Amino acid sequence: MSQRTRILAAAGLVALLALGGGLLLLTGGQSTPSAAVNKIKPLHPVKHHLRSAAKKPKTKHAAKKKAKTPAVIDGMPGTLAVALRSNPVVVVALYAPRSSVDVVARDEARQGAAMAGAGFVALNVADNKVAAPLTSLLTGAATAADRVLDDPAVLVFQQPKTLFVRFNGYTDRDTVAQAAVNAGAVRTTVVGSSAAWASQANAICNKLATDLLRLPLPSGGSTALDWLDKVDGVLENTVQSLRALTPPKGREVQVRQMLALYEQAVAGSRSLIADVRAGKSPDLAAFQQRMSTLGARADAIAVDLGASACGSGQ
Repeated sequence: MSQRTRILAAAGLVALLALGGGLLLLTGGQSTPSAAVNKIKPLHPVKHHLRSAAKKPKTKHAAKKKAKTPAVIDGMPGTLAVALRSNPVVVVALYAPRSSVDVVARDEARQGAAMAGAGFVALNVADNKVAAPLTSLLTGAATAADRVLDDPAVLVFQQPKTLFVRFNGYTDRDTVAQAAVNAGAVRTTVVGSSAAWASQANAICNKLATDLLRLPLPSGGSTALDWLDKVDGVLENTVQSLRALTPPKGREVQVRQMLALYEQAVAGSRSLIADVRAGKSPDLAAFQQRMSTLGARADAIAVDLGASACGSGQ
């Protein structure tokens, strides 16, 4: 299961849905158990909201879509060309969709590029609009192996569009970072850097998953609230541990935003438990939607900061 901090956004709801009838009886409401269960919506009501929203007529004055990057610019994939305009060195990860190995290799390459202060682009070799110009670009490569679009692979380019080095297969972030530095990127892996913070944050979030899995599941409605209290306690300790880390220079605002969102999620779970203990009937659908929104926003920031273990991962 993709535990990690996705649990932060939904742990309370999952427990309530799993034990919904019993928990709703604890509210002291007048509804019968069967009626209470009928009020519980599916685990993923957000999808239904999206379908309902789709029925609404579109306004005539919708905002104009941003212009897409051309597929080919200056004889190379458009995204690579744009990245090379603002970065002296760009790390390119070649991947194929639906390949778990390629996903891991791509994320490792992204981390390596961040460590070295290089640009990063992920290119789908199954997309002919990408493969064709990239193949043309690589025709002048030094060896035949460099001209093949195998995946996964990591290519390091220098401005204006020179292939500096290529690695076939999985390549760890340290190797990618060193190659980018050798190509002329400015290394950013110093104390207080994004890479150092991400490494510590990932260790904390990996411990979170382990700690949550160690909690024995409640046997019924009478023990569910106590179990949720324990879950929230683990989550609060995790957020406190993350807050104790020295944020990376230049990313302090993002770290504060991420922590604030996680704290709101924990507070929301605490509030739900308090409502149930007070005899109130919780709006589970609204709770799930809020927790999902907070979790998704926080996870996106975590992944952007390199703390993939704290995000949902891809």
